[in-house]
Amino acid sequence: MFKFLALFLFSSSIFAVSYEGDSGGIFALPVSSEYISNDYLLFEIDGKSYVIAGMPYVLEEKVIKIDDKEIKVLPVNYGESRITIENDSLVNPSSSDQERAAKERKLLQSALTKKSNFILSDLRFLRPVEGAVTSGFGKKRFINDLPRAPHLALDLDGFDGDPIVAPLDAEVVLVDNFFYSGNIIVLDHGSNIFTSYSHMSKSHRAVGDFVKKGDLIGEIGSTGRVTGPHLHWVIYMNGNRINPEIVLNKDFPMNLLADYQDVPANLPQSEE
Repeated sequence: MFKFLALFLFSSSIFAVSYEGDSGGIFALPVSSEYISNDYLLFEIDGKSYVIAGMPYVLEEKVIKIDDKEIKVLPVNYGESRITIENDSLVNPSSSDQERAAKERKLLQSALTKKSNFILSDLRFLRPVEGAVTSGFGKKRFINDLPRAPHLALDLDGFDGDPIVAPLDAEVVLVDNFFYSGNIIVLDHGSNIFTSYSHMSKSHRAVGDFVKKGDLIGEIGSTGRVTGPHLHWVIYMNGNRINPEIVLNKDFPMNLLADYQDVPANLPQSEE
């Protein structure tokens, strides 16, 4: 969630507003109706325009700018996660596996930077699998008691072969097998929003396919660096990995506008 603070500058007639957002969160920023950007999702409600932006994951306060407005991004304590992996080659990969993983990171980044021209019009995300959350977003990770990068995804439980569906309409922009992620698929939903699905046992799509919301894209598996079958789900919004639980809130995205005045109460809700 977010808040905004009104600050009156008594030395002049200027009225300034300072905004605050959460690390890994999503922020709604009011903008003029003339504002144009292919970096952010633009959202209009009752004649008022907003930018819906993903906030970066930070460990200390950071100020970012959107439309010449400053947003202070605040760190969040998401807790920690400790797992044990018996296959040491996945914990301490060989030099060749490290080279492979580095190449795969570049492939993923390349897919995420090729923004499409289509505009996302439906923000009511479907849950990609039925399973419960087994590891939340943002947790500090320890693998075999060794510190690793934070968990900037949502892990959802399931059995081998359980269906994975597209949460929104999308184009498939990457299908591959990665060292860490196993079988992975990446979807481009438009408006600089991407999602990825890792550790699948099987993919049902190819690069260039267009899928509708609810279409089957793959099956849960345990490929890559895992301790068991599950879905590792990532959402990228304007280049930042954000907490997927936000979009699964039944009130999303209207809850982002709660601190702004005159927001209609009878608006569409998430399908979660």
